Amino acid sequence: MINISGKIYIKVALSIAIGAIGTSLVTSVLLYFNAVNSEQSKAEALIEQIGATIRSTASIALYVQDEELGQEIVQGLVINDLIAGAQLKDSLSLNVSFGDLADTDGLIHTNVQHPFIPEQSIGQLLIHPNRNYIQSIARQKATNDALLLLLYSAIVALFVSILVHKLLTQPIQNLTASFLKIDPRNTQTMRTLVHHDNDEIGQLVQGINDLMGELKLTLENETDLRKKTQALESKFRLIFEQASAGICLINSDNIVTAANPAFYHIQPNSSESTPFIDLFENSNQLESLLLRMRSEESVNHLSIDLKCKSNDGAVNKWVHCLFSRITNQRAQQRDIDSSSEEPIIEVIMYDVTSRAEKELKTRFEADHDALTHLKNRRAGEFEIDNLLQTVNLLDLSLIIFMIDLDKFKPVNDTYGHDAGDRVLIEVSKRLQSVFNGKNELCSRWGGDEFVTAFVVNSVNMDEITALAQSTLSSLSHPIEISDEISCEIGGSIGVVIAPQHANNIKELLACADKTMYRVKESGRGHFKVYDPNWK
Repeated sequence: MINISGKIYIKVALSIAIGAIGTSLVTSVLLYFNAVNSEQSKAEALIEQIGATIRSTASIALYVQDEELGQEIVQGLVINDLIAGAQLKDSLSLNVSFGDLADTDGLIHTNVQHPFIPEQSIGQLLIHPNRNYIQSIARQKATNDALLLLLYSAIVALFVSILVHKLLTQPIQNLTASFLKIDPRNTQTMRTLVHHDNDEIGQLVQGINDLMGELKLTLENETDLRKKTQALESKFRLIFEQASAGICLINSDNIVTAANPAFYHIQPNSSESTPFIDLFENSNQLESLLLRMRSEESVNHLSIDLKCKSNDGAVNKWVHCLFSRITNQRAQQRDIDSSSEEPIIEVIMYDVTSRAEKELKTRFEADHDALTHLKNRRAGEFEIDNLLQTVNLLDLSLIIFMIDLDKFKPVNDTYGHDAGDRVLIEVSKRLQSVFNGKNELCSRWGGDEFVTAFVVNSVNMDEITALAQSTLSSLSHPIEISDEISCEIGGSIGVVIAPQHANNIKELLACADKTMYRVKESGRGHFKVYDPNWK
């Protein structure tokens, strides 16, 4: 601590010294030049006085034309160190000089008057100042004054530094040393320094004491809260690790970021870097569900039964998953980072393989046509409604084909219902073959009507036309009823596109039905795309 205080004192002392010396230097420079000019002015004034003193003698020498007297006058002037040379001359013949007359800078001209007629000038006295000597004397005097000022400034700076140390830096040093001895866990407070009860240092000590009191209370509360939090975390961790349900967290990229042991028991082939949707067979449906949870703020909880992907020969496993979006409040409570734009989703899953298989069988029987095993009309309408939601959410398009067999009734009437059933089974197989890879939906709507639907990124009429022609071609091929009997049927197709033609299932199906019957009325065996301008 002493070193730190010493550094502070040194900084203060240096600041004072630099300020004082800097000011003194500037002042000294100004004084130096003023002193030089002043000394030069004094020297010139003194020379002029000397010239005035001998003016009368010079007047006599010029009047009587006494060259010897004139020589004594100029030599007497040059004896003075301030004068480098002198010259006495008139307009007639007298011209005497002595010394250095080369330097004409600052030359002093003195008119010499007639000794008896003061108004009449009879000559001149020219005095050449010793500029080098005068400047040397002036610089010496100015230098002495500047050094003396610097000495005074240094003494003042030293005195001020000592005073500042006694009044400021030393009390700060003592205050810091006292502060370092404080233990926040104890009730010890700092004592006010002597003679500093009512000044800023005393106020600082009082403020530190108040702060230490608040800090001690905060530490006590924090300690109690930490103990309670640790106890709760221990309980929740135990519940998390010992839970029979699989629990995991998935981020915005659908990557598993954390999971409990039960999760890895249900999904033994997964890891924390595994994409969650890759663990299940119905990944498209799962991806749509997760997208909906992240895009719709009102959807915080969703649940679904999912079929796990399994290795070859492994028993199919089904899990019931409950998805919950972790809000900012829940994230803070669980110490989870939720700063990302996309919310974190918590998944709780249960193994429901036995129940799911029973439900699947029941659901399959309820949702599928018993004869063709295609989805029935009820399930088809539900599926189209789900596809419409996906289309609207992702800005895609939904293509619907409503297909009606053209010559199916004569088959029933001629060969019986068993033959008709065989025809319907074969038709379903052919439709599934044509729509392979596009069969988001392939359903038997009822009787001899079928509906297919699939999603596309953008509408391409050439592709729609090619697919419709392939469908018609497939339906036109003969169908064997028995070894000896075969029949030929065809189909009529009505095509609608969502959301261009309609954006809800009721209107879409109405448009498809209307289009299909227009095909029937216009000769069958072809297709039409719905035209909104139809009356």
